[in-house]
Amino acid sequence: MTTEQKKILVVDDEPDILQLLEISLSRMGFNVYKAENIGSAKYQLSKTTFHLCLSDFKLPDGHGSELVEHINQNYPNTPVAVITAFGTINHAVETLKKGAYDFITKPISLDTLRQLVITGLQKHEQGGETEAEVRTIDINTAYFAGINDQILKYADNQLPVIIFGPRGTWKQRIAKLIHENSSLRNQSYTEIDCSDENIDLTPVDAGTLVYQNIESLSPERQSQLVKFIKALGDENRILVTSNWSEDEFMHSLGIKKTLIRVLCVGTITTRSMIDMLDDLPEISKTRLEQLAESWNKLPCKIHPSALSKLKSHAFAGNLKELDLILSKAAVNCQNQLIREEDVQLENTGFQPQLNKEMNLEKYIEEIEIREITNALAKTNNNKTKAADLLGISFRALRYKIKKLGID
Repeated sequence: MTTEQKKILVVDDEPDILQLLEISLSRMGFNVYKAENIGSAKYQLSKTTFHLCLSDFKLPDGHGSELVEHINQNYPNTPVAVITAFGTINHAVETLKKGAYDFITKPISLDTLRQLVITGLQKHEQGGETEAEVRTIDINTAYFAGINDQILKYADNQLPVIIFGPRGTWKQRIAKLIHENSSLRNQSYTEIDCSDENIDLTPVDAGTLVYQNIESLSPERQSQLVKFIKALGDENRILVTSNWSEDEFMHSLGIKKTLIRVLCVGTITTRSMIDMLDDLPEISKTRLEQLAESWNKLPCKIHPSALSKLKSHAFAGNLKELDLILSKAAVNCQNQLIREEDVQLENTGFQPQLNKEMNLEKYIEEIEIREITNALAKTNNNKTKAADLLGISFRALRYKIKKLGID
């Protein structure tokens, strides 16, 4: 179908904006239909099949998210994006959850408008895309089904997403799958380890930028990253991984609120293996089948006694450690059956993580060390200001610094 035949519905209650969009889109070769409110848009949708809809968020008879939901339910092959002068993170999240493929704030440049339309039309043409073209985590449990839903939801837009969770819970794998299912899948995928103080936080390549260990950034580098993110165009998207929980990240004194605001638009939280022991048989079975496929061998089965031994393990390295244990067992077992003696739980290379239920005192000490260190960094080692920031006396701070061995 040629561009002259493609129909775009534009919804906005400002006549000047409607006219500007009509002129811009008509010059690109599209047939433009206009509506000034949700009611008018619904009427036009009932009479005409559109290839794309662009809507304002704040309309006389409701919010654009309501129109997004209506289109998504009744005209699922018509992609819809929201362009607004009243954009907030909450509005963006609400609109994307309702089914919009993008949420952009005014003013919008001609290049951004053109890319927005191109992306929408591509989604229209991919309306009949087969399931095989979608890449997800192929493990049949409720937890991974939920993770896959989030991967596909966030792949469908370019807003920042931060992935929280313990080490070894496939945060990088989730980030890669978001990229591979997104419109930027053919662009570069760049991982940036924020724990490396010498690494460049501002690469120039178009594509997906994944910031690992974001909690390690100093206040100065956090400010540098915020400025960089705010200046990014549509050719880039930001994904972030953190070994902290969402609660730790959101309430840490060492994380700038400006960084939280630009990053925490979309969030995903991963689980540790200890929280998935009921799923261990299915996870182990699937991973062994996947290993066998990559090795071009028959898959190993796992004896109940070996499975019981696995369930008793603490899994400091979570899913990554499970993969290592299963790989070794599959290599060493006989007749494709993993027995108890084949499961080697020692010397996996993963150090036990602090467990607040097992050792509350050490858990509290770790939090104190982290927050005091962050407060000192934020105040350039001014102990008086750091004590005020922490809500304790100078004497108490000095005592804790000495007790906890903070340099």
